[in-house]
Amino acid sequence: MACVGILLITLLINLFSQSAAGQSERPTGTDRQFISTLTRAQTLLGVGRVDEAISLLESISQARANDPTITYLLGLAHYQKSDHVRAIEYLSKAVKQLPQTSAQYQKAVQMLGLAHYVRGALKEAIPYLEELRLWDPDSVESSYVLGISYIQTHNTDKAREAFARMFRVPADSPAACLISAQMLIRQQFEILAEKELRKALELDPKLPQANFLLGEMAIFRADIDEGINLLQKEIALNPGFSMAYYGLGEAYTRQLKWEEAVAPLQKSIWLNPYFSGPYIVLGKVHFKKGDLLNAETALRRALTMDPNNFSAHHLLGQVLRQANRLEEAKKEFELAERLRTSSDHQRR
Repeated sequence: MACVGILLITLLINLFSQSAAGQSERPTGTDRQFISTLTRAQTLLGVGRVDEAISLLESISQARANDPTITYLLGLAHYQKSDHVRAIEYLSKAVKQLPQTSAQYQKAVQMLGLAHYVRGALKEAIPYLEELRLWDPDSVESSYVLGISYIQTHNTDKAREAFARMFRVPADSPAACLISAQMLIRQQFEILAEKELRKALELDPKLPQANFLLGEMAIFRADIDEGINLLQKEIALNPGFSMAYYGLGEAYTRQLKWEEAVAPLQKSIWLNPYFSGPYIVLGKVHFKKGDLLNAETALRRALTMDPNNFSAHHLLGQVLRQANRLEEAKKEFELAERLRTSSDHQRR
């Protein structure tokens, strides 16, 4: 709470400053009580006793309704309580009263930007986040929140600029377009993401991961042939990228091309043996081919890395049932069902 302490020190200096005539202004008993109350409120906020601090501040707020210190501290207290509506109410007043060069003003602006962001009022958050960027251009968190706010308000160019600052790449570069596309995908703006990826490839046709992301989106749209074509382009450009082989193998399974799926899935595992995804898909492929031994081996390997994976347990149950190991299969199906039920409850 250093910023609060600085503000209180400033207040003390103002109270005890010399007048222009050289005479000293002595603090009255009321002033001393006021300062003591603010100091106590600051201490309470520092130890997390927020409600007590609010009660204390409200007890003196009527007598000094326009005091920026009280307004700021009340905003800070409500922000700490995650009462963002009240925090915005007080902090909006505080930023009009506090000197713009003060640490408290900057902290109030930061809290206002984040409070509006949390409430989903992104248009209101953006001006504060932009102002905050001027003081702290290297803040990763501020750049991220600002970029997401621009995405949600459909300003792709500004979002790209924010993420470019965050990752320290030129805003008009292929890398910036790729990063922006990844963030757009995470926010489920796939159409805008595709435009960013196409732009990235226009700037640099050999850019790694761009074709991969386009391929994933094509497969998600059930355009499997286009997805396979794009993933093969990615592998040609980026042959050491395990996720491209995994995506290609999984795409072949969508077409029931079990033989074609084996090689890319094995390559994915050899490049990254610590990811359960390709083991699970490979287990499914071996099961569909009737190779129960290799199917069980792949699935058990996946479960050593991801023991709570519903799909792996369910597939393993099918493999064991096919092998006539019915008691083992029953246990796997029961475990899979518990995991599915637990997952359903968590999503509600």
